[in-house]
Amino acid sequence: MKKIYFIVFFLGSIHLHSQIVLDSMTREPIQFAHITDEKGQGTTTNEVGKFSIDYFVESNNIEFSHLAYRKKNIKKNNLSKKDTIWLSPYIISLEEVFVRGETAKDIIIKAIKSIPQNIISNPFNLYGFYRESVQEDGKGAMLTEVSFMTYNEGDNNPQGYQAEIIQGRRTENHTKLNLDAVGGIATIVRNADMVRSKSRMFDIDNLSDYTFKYVGEIESRENPILIIGFSPSNDNIYNNNMGKIYIERETMAIVQIETQKDPEKIKAIVASSLEGKKSKKPVFILIEAKATIKYRKVHDKYFLSFVEVDNVRNGILGQESYRYSSNAKYILTRVEHISPKKLSTNYDVEEGFNKQVIAIPKLEGWNENNTMFFSEEERKILKDIRDLRN
Repeated sequence: MKKIYFIVFFLGSIHLHSQIVLDSMTREPIQFAHITDEKGQGTTTNEVGKFSIDYFVESNNIEFSHLAYRKKNIKKNNLSKKDTIWLSPYIISLEEVFVRGETAKDIIIKAIKSIPQNIISNPFNLYGFYRESVQEDGKGAMLTEVSFMTYNEGDNNPQGYQAEIIQGRRTENHTKLNLDAVGGIATIVRNADMVRSKSRMFDIDNLSDYTFKYVGEIESRENPILIIGFSPSNDNIYNNNMGKIYIERETMAIVQIETQKDPEKIKAIVASSLEGKKSKKPVFILIEAKATIKYRKVHDKYFLSFVEVDNVRNGILGQESYRYSSNAKYILTRVEHISPKKLSTNYDVEEGFNKQVIAIPKLEGWNENNTMFFSEEERKILKDIRDLRN
């Protein structure tokens, strides 16, 4: 069987004024690599591979990991003396035919049936960090970030998330049509945790809505990762999720999902939404959407550990139209499943963070020394908002 091999790499600009994780072969930054200590506390690199060692003040050992790279463990004291961490890539094999006697759909069914043994079933708390930004017609208009904890009832209620904001801050909302975050933490976790809730392409009773295709395998690692592509199997414009699912061959654990809305079906939805539409209030129409969802193992079970969601909407009011781009990131920093704390959501889910997260006077205090480094785009958004205030 003929195989084609290539090395996984990521593109991006490099800034070496801080700790950074790079591909050892291409010398390109590795975005969203997991960085964890011996207690399971962690963060990720940003889109140009940067992270802050200041987050690990009380740690002894740091592990760097990524789906497509070999893990690396470094003592914290040594890490503080280095600006660059090099990770060696695994090889991805693309085969013309899946020859193991299993179809891609067979793999998905096995993965779904393995969810109970791979995903934690008892109640737990997650501690994490969330940032959301909005641009209007290419200019920064709003930025919000919070640290939080969640409580989940486990198998008692797979969608039973409650979320409590521990600390947070936001800029003023400069969008002309007052586009704002709705739902925040509880919503993004509930919607993104498709594996735990067995929703969308993981609902075994609705697999006929999707076509599954074997894409490849990440080889040369302890536990090879199967890559399964999925797409809508019918013309229903509301059945529009497509992307890739990454599954550990040995455990059948789902470790990563990359999904987006079918562009052609979104166009059809937009056209039907605008037909005969008249409103004196702003109307927001989704025209692009994509997400990356990652799970990682802590205490021998998998947890939702990272989510990034990018949406583009048209905002329309009368004859005026605006283009809104929003980005939301969630990262898990710690898991507690021994005597987890029950809690109640301390903000209005329908109103998002409007009343619960304070605005920062003169935008002071926004810096890189938090759980998640700013991306180049987020830095530009802050500059745009500062310029609006000056």
